[in-house]
Amino acid sequence: MEHVRQMQIHALVLAGGDGNRFGGELPKQFVRLAGDAILLRTLRRLASVRMDRIVVVAHPRWLDETRALVAEAGLAIEVAVVAGGATRNESTRNGLIALDAADDDVIVVHDAVRPLVPVEVVQRSIEPVASGRADATDTVIPSADTLVIVEGEDVVEIPDRGRYRRGQTPQVFRKAVLTHAYAEAERVGDLTATDDCSLVLRYVPGARVIAVAGDEINLKITTPIDLVMADRMLQLSVLVPTQEPRPTRSLVGARMLVVGGTNGIGRAIADQAEQLGATAAVDGSSLGLDVRDYANVEARIADAARRLGGIDHVVCTAGVLRIGPLAATDPAEIAEVIDVNLTGTLNVARAAYPYLRDARGSLTVFTSSSFTRGRPDYVPYSASKAAVVNVAQGLSDEWAPDGIRVNAVSPERTDTPMRRRAFPAEVRDGMLRAEDVAKATIRVIRSDLTGQVVDVKQHDVAVAAAAAEAAEAAIPGAGS
Repeated sequence: MEHVRQMQIHALVLAGGDGNRFGGELPKQFVRLAGDAILLRTLRRLASVRMDRIVVVAHPRWLDETRALVAEAGLAIEVAVVAGGATRNESTRNGLIALDAADDDVIVVHDAVRPLVPVEVVQRSIEPVASGRADATDTVIPSADTLVIVEGEDVVEIPDRGRYRRGQTPQVFRKAVLTHAYAEAERVGDLTATDDCSLVLRYVPGARVIAVAGDEINLKITTPIDLVMADRMLQLSVLVPTQEPRPTRSLVGARMLVVGGTNGIGRAIADQAEQLGATAAVDGSSLGLDVRDYANVEARIADAARRLGGIDHVVCTAGVLRIGPLAATDPAEIAEVIDVNLTGTLNVARAAYPYLRDARGSLTVFTSSSFTRGRPDYVPYSASKAAVVNVAQGLSDEWAPDGIRVNAVSPERTDTPMRRRAFPAEVRDGMLRAEDVAKATIRVIRSDLTGQVVDVKQHDVAVAAAAAEAAEAAIPGAGS
C-alpha cells in the first residue's frame, strides 16, 4: 500500500536584524525582554503550536550567537539556523531553500521580534491554508488612527480607514505558492518587498490571500520604546490574568522566606503562599531582624534556610516611611529611610543569592507608586523606592544566567500598619487591601517573568478577581 505523506507545518523565523534601528550594537532579537532574549521568547511561543520544524534565518555576523540561543531554548522540535540575505525577501528565500518541505506543506513566516504573538493568532493564521480554503493568509489589525495621504508637505487625500488594515506576522503560505512567487520575483530582479504576501499578490495570479485577525499585543519590537511597551504588556497580563502568560509554577512544596512578613502585605503573602502548599517563614524588625546590618541579615537568612531545607523564593517587603519637608527632617531619619528601604533590600538580595541560585528561584522586592515621581514631604522615601526598582532591573539581568528571577511589586495606596502610622487621619475608602497586593505578588512569583515592575492598582485588582479563579483552576496542583 502506498504511503501517503502527511502535510507538515514549517516556520521561518526572520532574525536578520543588525540592531541599527534599535540604537545599539546588540541586535534587538538578542535584547532581553523580562529576562529572556526576544528571539528565545518568539521560538518558545511558536513551538507551543503544532510545528514540525523551525528554521531561523539569522544575520550572517550573528550565526554563532543565534545557534547558542537555539540550543539554550531546548525545544522539543527541530530548529535549524541559516544565514539571511541583504533584504527581507532574500532572507525568506534562503530559509525556503533550507526547508525540507513538500509543495503542499504549510509555511509560517514570522518576525523574530514579535515575541508576544498570541497562540490563537498563529493557529487561526494556519487553519485556512492547512484546510485548503486559502493559498495564503495575512495577519492584520484595524487602524484606530485616521489615515492621511501626503505628497511632499501637502495633504492630498484622507481615505476611508475602514478599508485599510495594519499588517503583522505571521504570514502563512502553501509552500508551492510561496516558492513560485519567489522564483518569479527573482527572475525579474524584484526582491525588495517588505513582506511576502505582496510578492504572492504580485507574481501568483489567482492565488487566494485572505486576512485573519491579529492582535494589538503582537507588536514588532523595532525601537527602544517598543521594548518598553512590550514590558508593560507582560506586566499587565500577569496582574490581570489572561491566556498568556498564565501562572506556570505550583507553590506546592515551595520554601519561601518573607522579610518584613510579620504584618501587613508581607504577612498576607506568607499566608496565601501557605494556602497554596508552600512552607513560608517570616522575619522582621519585631523579631529582632535589622535589615541595615548585613551580618545580621546573612545569619537570619542562613537560619531560615536550615529550617526550611533551602529557599526557593524570597520576598522583601521591609520598609520605613517618614513624612515631612526634607529641610526639617533630622538627618538620622533620612538615613533610616535610605538604609532600611534601599540598603536593606540590597542586603537581603546579597544574603539570599546562594540559596536562590541553588534553587533557581525568585526574589521579589517592593517599591511604591511614588517611585515614578518624587513627592513633596517624602522625598527620601520616593528616592529610595526608585532605587529599589533599579535593584530589581539590574539583578534580573545579573542573575539571569543563574536562573534567578527578580521582580518588583509597586502597589497603590494600601491599608497597612505602616501607612496608618504615617497618615493617621487618612480616609481608607478606595485603598487596596494587603490581601489584594498579596494575590498579585503570588501571581508574579508563579509566573516566568523577571525584570518587571508590576503595578498593583485598585481597578486592575477588581478586574482580576474572576479571571484569577479561571487561571487557577487550569494549573495542576494549584489548590493543593
